[in-house]
Amino acid sequence: MAPNGSNWFLGYITEACSHGFQYLYNNVGGAIETMSNFWRLVAYEIINEPWAGNYLKNPFLLLPGIAGTTNLQPFYERIAKAIRSVDDDTLIFYEPVTWGVRLNGKYFGTEFTHVPGGDNYRNRSVLSYHYYCIILSLESVPGNSTIPLFDRVLCDDIEESLLFRSVRHDLAQLSGSAFLTEFGGCDDSPTCDEQLDWGLSAADNDQETIKRLSRVYARAIAGKPSTMEFIPTDRYFYLSYFIDTNIKQPTEIFVSPLQYPKSSYNITVNNALKWRVDPTNRNIILVEPSDQIINSKVQDVLGVFSIHPKV
Repeated sequence: MAPNGSNWFLGYITEACSHGFQYLYNNVGGAIETMSNFWRLVAYEIINEPWAGNYLKNPFLLLPGIAGTTNLQPFYERIAKAIRSVDDDTLIFYEPVTWGVRLNGKYFGTEFTHVPGGDNYRNRSVLSYHYYCIILSLESVPGNSTIPLFDRVLCDDIEESLLFRSVRHDLAQLSGSAFLTEFGGCDDSPTCDEQLDWGLSAADNDQETIKRLSRVYARAIAGKPSTMEFIPTDRYFYLSYFIDTNIKQPTEIFVSPLQYPKSSYNITVNNALKWRVDPTNRNIILVEPSDQIINSKVQDVLGVFSIHPKV
């Protein structure tokens, strides 16, 4: 079957595509240098949904761990080196093969051993990953039907659980952060169209829907995160993190004006923290170590911050 609009992914398994990816990973004709120069001009998700390489010559590349160690990690290292030569600050997103985030281990996980550029770049590296339920990708829901119970259990309770467990395992080893950069997927059925139309129309026209989607979150944390959550029904936000006094910039928390119009909130911090409103943006709360923590020079103290509506 030839790849077309509805089964474009079959293009990945063609010899031409696999051969082309392998040429890139092997730097044939200076391909990596050419790509490095390109990235000096744009931003930094290195490659979206990378293919394993020429599996026709080396079938073991279909094992995600082998693809990761043989092709992807060395490739990311060279690209990251070029990026960091001109930009040492911007986040770099790096991604395994799409089927490499269901399990872990030498053969079935990502098998990345460090973030691109090494451990010094943990705080500027993001493991990018996608989630499309395999059974729904193979057999879409027909017409206006709802997703069958068996498919929902398989997708939500089994496959999704495996995926997030796998990502947590990788982060425990690699450090850095992770970002679910694609999910959901949609076919051409009326059900899909209705869902998309509802979501987009609601986002465009319904302030209540926008409010439900709006969140309070920490956009920068001066330390190691422990817990962060926002409970929409209570409009309650909680953040705890281990303070790193070597970081001179404050923790930054975005407070949605849709959740708290006219700054209608109260803030509570423990003795390790102090806070103030950003004078340049009243929707940002700046949180810093208290004078007591700075003077004591004690590391890894847990700071606790919470925000809730005024009553």
